[in-house]
Amino acid sequence: FADAVGELYDLFEAAGANMVGATSTDGYEHSDSKAMRDGKFVGLLCDEDNQYDLSEERAKSWVEQLKSEGAL
Repeated sequence: FADAVGELYDLFEAAGANMVGATSTDGYEHSDSKAMRDGKFVGLLCDEDNQYDLSEERAKSWVEQLKSEGAL
């Protein structure tokens, strides 16, 4: 699930980027993902196929989180 997000994370981190925006994996229906680090997703993941009804609230919460982390 969302493996490309994890691969991009690795590239940006290796380049020295300041990484923000990790999100909880709670409530997601998945078995494994390269996008997980230390028990969290490395960004906002939206499952538009299986959990589209949760995406809007997840996005709103993530924007508030990014603001609190100084990214916006």
